[in-house]
Amino acid sequence: MSPRRPSDDVPAHSNGDGGDVELPPLPGDGKPLRQPVLDSDAPPPEEATALRALAHYAVLVFSSMVGTLFRLGLDALGTYDGAVVFPLAWVQGVGCGIMGLALARKNEISWLYPPLYTFFTTGIAGSVTTFSSWMLEAYEAFANTEHYNRKGLHSTVNGLAYSFVTVMVSFAGLKLGGYVSSLLPRLPRPPRRAVANGADGRPHGQGTRLLDLLAVASAVASYGGALALYFAAPRRWRPRATYAILLAPPGTMLRFALARINARRPFLDRFPLGTFIANMAGTVIIAGTYAAARRPGARDNPLACTTLDAVHDGFCGCLTTVSTFVVEMGAIRSERWRWAYVFGSVILGQVLVMAVAGGVGWGVGYGPVCRPEA
Repeated sequence: MSPRRPSDDVPAHSNGDGGDVELPPLPGDGKPLRQPVLDSDAPPPEEATALRALAHYAVLVFSSMVGTLFRLGLDALGTYDGAVVFPLAWVQGVGCGIMGLALARKNEISWLYPPLYTFFTTGIAGSVTTFSSWMLEAYEAFANTEHYNRKGLHSTVNGLAYSFVTVMVSFAGLKLGGYVSSLLPRLPRPPRRAVANGADGRPHGQGTRLLDLLAVASAVASYGGALALYFAAPRRWRPRATYAILLAPPGTMLRFALARINARRPFLDRFPLGTFIANMAGTVIIAGTYAAARRPGARDNPLACTTLDAVHDGFCGCLTTVSTFVVEMGAIRSERWRWAYVFGSVILGQVLVMAVAGGVGWGVGYGPVCRPEA
């Protein structure tokens, strides 16, 4: 039987879905032979080496930076007077669209180079979308932090509508990405060949050591370039760009590492605990940055304000994800576990933001929001 597919945030060290057929034992040795199936549509088996594992993490450096900049750009593009749709809806929809496109081409991308799939799903899509900002902005909608003239249950309706629209837009983006994939030509493939696992053939990826080394080198170069940009670029770029991309890779890598928990037997197809931990941790941190930026006297330290913004946009934005969240919503087979995961994530997320951001506001009080260094 084919092994279960891991989560999209987990590197797939697969033996090849549907790739082996058991044959009767041959006379003489009494052992069954394994005949490789000539099927280039199946995902390739991938060697499990330290260098390949490092390559999966390495591709997340540049992809998380690109995803963060893409998210900030979409947010800025969608922020204007009289906007019908809140900016984060564009972020979640586009990021989930990228995820849907990559999921539909999973096997083709993996045949080219397995870490490339990690690049697009965990790196790009996971870093464009953000669960923590969803929780924070939903809290602002519920709490009416902008002090709009509302009556009765208007704020409650607004908060519920915010989360409902976020989920619907994210699902629509995921489906649209899959549809767009069906319209595009197929990616180039290696020639159909036998891939024997444990026989005389070598797993796909055995000869890609050079690509793994290049992935690691590109990660070092990308982060070095981001550091140089931080010091060389104008200071006004730091709050919303150059500082944030420095904190993006650690968030994405931590999420990628936590996602390995999802494939463990107690949680597989039930409750993606790794994604849940990443989203809840990022939600607590982003609520902390929100509260810290509004404490009395916070605006006296512009550098601290810049750091808070970078943690908000870079680390928390990449540690948490909506694209994986909606994929997992559809992948959980049990209705009971699916809704436990969905409502547990959203409700606990709101409780955590209310406890941190609301608790500081009600206890210490909020002053004017601090402004990053110019």
